[in-house]
Amino acid sequence: MKPIKIRDYQPEDLENIVQLWYGTWHQTFPHLQHPQTYSEWKQKFYELAENGDIFVTEVENSIAGFAVILTKEQCLSQLFVDKNYQNLGIGSALLNVAKRLCPQGLNLYTLQENLKARAFYEKHGFQARKFSINEFNGQPNVEYYWEPEPVLASLSFNSLEKLS
Repeated sequence: MKPIKIRDYQPEDLENIVQLWYGTWHQTFPHLQHPQTYSEWKQKFYELAENGDIFVTEVENSIAGFAVILTKEQCLSQLFVDKNYQNLGIGSALLNVAKRLCPQGLNLYTLQENLKARAFYEKHGFQARKFSINEFNGQPNVEYYWEPEPVLASLSFNSLEKLS
């Protein structure tokens, strides 16, 4: 497996990131017509960049994925991995960065029909919490939430005795 590098977003990444975001969304949902244009996606990303922490993954100097974390809101706003780089651990690595930045808990939204993403998040300990309509594309959404396991809950009784 080729080494995966995670780094902070740089302004010069903008076009490549928006292309990946827009392209991957449309590859994932070829039957849906997103109501926003590419330039509107680009504007939305500018807004995300102003308010969020953005991490980029690279494989052999090519952008393979990214995550946008809104730390104050404890929200994983975006997590996208290029189709050519999926199932290599990139999404898991980005999700772990988000969990470290939001150790009290993390929420996210994905389309209800995105069964692959839903299975991925559930595998990583997220639970469906609420269903709604996505305000940007009008599609049914599901909100997921992750909260860390309490430390004491994961200790065995014998471990607790050793602590006292």
